[in-house]
Amino acid sequence: MPQLANSSGVPLRRSDPRRVFLVSCPSWLKLPALGPRKREYLVYFSGFLFAFGWWAFLDATVLSAHAKPILDPDTPYDPVPVHVTFADWAPGLCATLGMIIVNLIDKARLMTDDDGYGGGWGGGGVAWRARAFLFVGFALMAGGLAGSITVLAIKYIIPHYPENYGVAWGVANVVQSIAIMFSAVVLWTAQNAESDYDYNITL
Repeated sequence: MPQLANSSGVPLRRSDPRRVFLVSCPSWLKLPALGPRKREYLVYFSGFLFAFGWWAFLDATVLSAHAKPILDPDTPYDPVPVHVTFADWAPGLCATLGMIIVNLIDKARLMTDDDGYGGGWGGGGVAWRARAFLFVGFALMAGGLAGSITVLAIKYIIPHYPENYGVAWGVANVVQSIAIMFSAVVLWTAQNAESDYDYNITL
């Protein structure tokens, strides 16, 4: 069985403490198809995912505002049984806030307590504060996804509106949260990717 090796050529053994998984995960950032501008492409793709998520939700919001009445003799005074309200907006706002928090964190602070002034800020603990903010950001994104699924189930699926009225609006809310989460992951990866420009500057 061939041994794995790191960038310096030193073989990585199965018991190496630097490995996280038993199976070596491929690094898709090293794909030659992305070329030297991989960071730029990843940032563009992250922006596309973010814009697609919000576009899907805003499209559902506009459709809700211009919804046609349902002719139901049992509900003559409430022809439109459901609308997009603030409960639909909350998951996307939470996911967006989480994405902003996650990508504002200095990645170098996650591994060291040194603040650049000979010690940690306020007596140390920069790394755990960065990790705490990272946890809050990911918790907000996960909460946004869970909230969108909850809104879809409780508001649109369980009431059994005629002809599945409004289910597409709830699905758009879930799509928005998923797209924002993937956008945050891609942007995080892009920030850790090296570019030829950075390499030339360091020379």
